[in-house]
Amino acid sequence: MNTSIVVVHGAAGVQGAPVVRRLLAAGHRVRAAVRDLSTPVPAGAEPVYADLSVPESLTHAYAGADAVIVQLPLVFAADAAVPQAEAVLAALKGGAVPRVVFNTGGPTPGGPVGVPFVDARVLLAAELPGVVDAATVVAPAFTYMENLAAPWSLPRVGEGEAAYPLPAGLPVPWLALDDLAGVVADLVTDPAPPPARIVAGPQALTGHQVAAELTAALGREVRWRTVEPEEYERMLAPFTGAAIAAGIAAAYAPPPPGSPPPAAPDPAVITTGTTTLREWATGRSWRP
Repeated sequence: MNTSIVVVHGAAGVQGAPVVRRLLAAGHRVRAAVRDLSTPVPAGAEPVYADLSVPESLTHAYAGADAVIVQLPLVFAADAAVPQAEAVLAALKGGAVPRVVFNTGGPTPGGPVGVPFVDARVLLAAELPGVVDAATVVAPAFTYMENLAAPWSLPRVGEGEAAYPLPAGLPVPWLALDDLAGVVADLVTDPAPPPARIVAGPQALTGHQVAAELTAALGREVRWRTVEPEEYERMLAPFTGAAIAAGIAAAYAPPPPGSPPPAAPDPAVITTGTTTLREWATGRSWRP
């Protein structure tokens, strides 16, 4: 077993915590990058001060690390999101980190779109290969199963309704966060890390099929209901705040008329997870 020192951004979050647990289980030493050292992180990880608005703190956190896993926070302010990506790049340039895995957290376009949250990810994905010899950009193929159990969705599913801003007939490869975490953790010791990796769930399910899988897992009927991005924003706002809710909802808005369809990913970069929606949903508590 090759043991590495790995710095993990977002280690206390819903995406970062599974990555930390996977790394610890594999025998790695994990530095959990946090702004507040009192922030609870998975047991076994070492909290280390790292503020994305303070590049010097990142340089210190990265010192001596074998790998850094970057997961940018949900920041939508124009004067914060892109500078955070720039701070990561500056710290990596000033250090000697041999490997970086960047989890974009969602599908990322090939160029800036004028949305700071998105443009920060575009910048980091584009610049990393010129800064670190072994850099991999990881992204989910579409969306996460965990969104169905988020605080704004959980009560509705418990009452028999899966409300989501996707067309009922659209097949979507719903992905479990733990499957994504496994891919990210494995890249830390991959002898030939690829420049890009897309992770998809094992099934492409329409909305009605999602409802059927949830019905089977919960043992009671769950119906699918497509909601407009505006309604989804209202669902999120009490839990995330207005700015984050608006930013997330905007990602589900249909493209402007005449926009070219997104390019299909190269099948060679796609990895398929193993957790089905029914397996993921079975045994979870669906009570608020």
